[in-house]
Amino acid sequence: MREKVGGKKIRPVTIILGLIVFLIVYVIGAGISIYVFNADNKLIRKTLQVIPYPVASWGTNIITENKLKSELDSARMFYENQDFSDLGMRVDFSTEDGKKRLAIKEKNILNKLIENQLIENEAKKRGLAINPEDISQAVSRKMQEYGSEDYLKNNLTKLYGWTIADFEDNIVKPDMYKEKLFTDIQDKDSARTEAKNKINLALNELNAKKDFATVAQKYSEGESAKSQGELGWFDKSEMLPEIALSIFNLKKGERSGIIESSLGFHIIMVEDRKVENGTEMLQLKQIFVRANNFSDWLDAYVKGFNIHIFSKDMYWNETDGQVEFKNSTLKDFESNLEKNSPGDISVLF
Repeated sequence: MREKVGGKKIRPVTIILGLIVFLIVYVIGAGISIYVFNADNKLIRKTLQVIPYPVASWGTNIITENKLKSELDSARMFYENQDFSDLGMRVDFSTEDGKKRLAIKEKNILNKLIENQLIENEAKKRGLAINPEDISQAVSRKMQEYGSEDYLKNNLTKLYGWTIADFEDNIVKPDMYKEKLFTDIQDKDSARTEAKNKINLALNELNAKKDFATVAQKYSEGESAKSQGELGWFDKSEMLPEIALSIFNLKKGERSGIIESSLGFHIIMVEDRKVENGTEMLQLKQIFVRANNFSDWLDAYVKGFNIHIFSKDMYWNETDGQVEFKNSTLKDFESNLEKNSPGDISVLF
């Protein structure tokens, strides 16, 4: 039966057209509120859950506003639901400076979301698929690391407001794609293979009892070649973590095997040890061969994309391959972040 208004019948098609017009007007109006006025309220949040407004896009890929805001909410929750007073540190996003720090978090999260999607796309293009069973096994390993499934679930909920499914989507799956792509790039990188062969030749000569300084002069790259491998004195905090882990327990006169770091390949000799002002110091020699790492590859790879950013406050810097602020005040605040936020732990990680 048709409805009557003022004695006239309203046809169903009129009602449907009216609803369509209303929906179009609402979608446009909500889009203006989001992109022009940065609106963020309960109605907007509900709308974002239904309509995938993009915050970034390239090709057929989009990063939605809803994904970005939910990630930002989780990051904010992580900081605000913990007590850092024992460390003499604090978190406050309600002040003017706090709002700027939160904007920096949002920009960094958007860069990470774009990076994760690019890595996943490239991995799939190379046939490096990850199936649900792989992800499930990875989550099971994480549960064992944390002690139990309940412990992991409770901490995810308490710290981030996440479910296990959120943990899989936000952490486990991106890490797995990154690891698979990194391994594939290493295996197919001829320059890296040459670097590894070179450091192996150096190790063979050392194993044949040749003098470290002579081998360093022959094979090492950078400053250590000119100084016959001499590096000087270092404490643990001054070393790359992977190097410190491998050599800090070596005795005077001992050397490591081949150590792979983010910079390349190293062979380290401990010439001497001492304690200075309560800090243990090591005098080191090094043979170093540079190799391209995943970060170098990723930086170059990302610069090949033209990504459209819909936010009025941010844009895609094609030269650097990352999202940056348009606002010079925010740029300046970010470049002096630690100075502007003394004692705020949210600027540290």
